[in-house]
Amino acid sequence: MENQLLERVEKLRGIMVDAVLSRQTFQHREVLHLSQMLDTLIVQAQNEQHRTRVLMKASTEEG
Repeated sequence: MENQLLERVEKLRGIMVDAVLSRQTFQHREVLHLSQMLDTLIVQAQNEQHRTRVLMKASTEEG
């Protein structure tokens, strides 16, 4: 799941960069919306990475 989420982040980042280049501003409504969507995905990816690390640490402490 983590890889799929990271792929979505990269795809959306590319879309946002294209939008910035075509609109020539970071303040266009479309760019701001894409940026907010990207922020949400990044937070989800960070949370997933954190959960994975916690679970791995717990499993190594048990064994």
